Amino acid sequence: MILKFISKRLIQGIIVIGFLSIISFLIINAAPGDPAVAIYGGKADNLNKIERQRIVENYGLDKPVLERYIKWSSQMLKGDMGISYIEGRKVSHILKERIPNTLFLLISSIILIVIFSILFGIKAGFNKGSLWDRILNFFSIFFYCIPSFWLGLILIFIFSVSIRILPSSGNIAIDGGGFIDRIKHLIMPVLSIVIIHVGAYARFISEKIKEEDNKYYVMVARANGVLENNIKKGILKNSIIPFINYLGINIPSFFGGTVMIETVFSFPGIGMLMAKSANSRDYPLLMGCIFVTGILVVLTIMIIDIIEIILNPHLRK
Repeated sequence: MILKFISKRLIQGIIVIGFLSIISFLIINAAPGDPAVAIYGGKADNLNKIERQRIVENYGLDKPVLERYIKWSSQMLKGDMGISYIEGRKVSHILKERIPNTLFLLISSIILIVIFSILFGIKAGFNKGSLWDRILNFFSIFFYCIPSFWLGLILIFIFSVSIRILPSSGNIAIDGGGFIDRIKHLIMPVLSIVIIHVGAYARFISEKIKEEDNKYYVMVARANGVLENNIKKGILKNSIIPFINYLGINIPSFFGGTVMIETVFSFPGIGMLMAKSANSRDYPLLMGCIFVTGILVVLTIMIIDIIEIILNPHLRK
């Protein structure tokens, strides 16, 4: 059953990635931009018409859009995503350098969000109307309304400018560094993501616990003298399953949020690379970033769906 489910999700994922590649390719090709300007910057004005035409022909931009897409997609399936206008290197090589950084940032953030959300949500959910419950409701709304870039700037001001205990940018010291140095560079970007999301996710679990606690089966269990700890375990199990589903639905927002977070902290990941390539009109690199991000989103959602089907026996039927 699980293999059938994985196969179905895999087919759906391939279809989604296919549509994503088509739509993004058409949008990017419709955007204004001159490869000569992207490559040479202000010096592009010194190029004559023949030199500009040679650049266009070298990158195949004189061909019809459909022909370019077919060529790009066939090369992409072989792992060749083209050459970056700005860096002059293969897009696949650039992405290989950045993907681990983004994954490390996202995985660390999601793990912490899940842990603290469950802890805070359980505390508030099983203590309905308590001070803890009211505090969680307030801060979940307060922090969720704060723009990520603004929170990032505040953290930089506190920990890098005022206290000076954490680096404000990058993922490693200029002169190199070990594991501890990498963790120091990771703290503020992760903290920015966690602070914004943990309250909302904790509140979701809290509300689900309250909802389950008011159901008929819980009332019957208490009436029959079932131990309270056993009842709470059942309530928590039934609350975690929709939480996992909620987490999966919001996975794309995590990848979208990394663009802003990585840019604020100059963290060398896919998000920062995407923003940089868009600003410089480096369309091969931008297309590669979008495509790889789409694959990562689909794979992450698939993993969460598999976890959900393992925990929820009803989905196996």
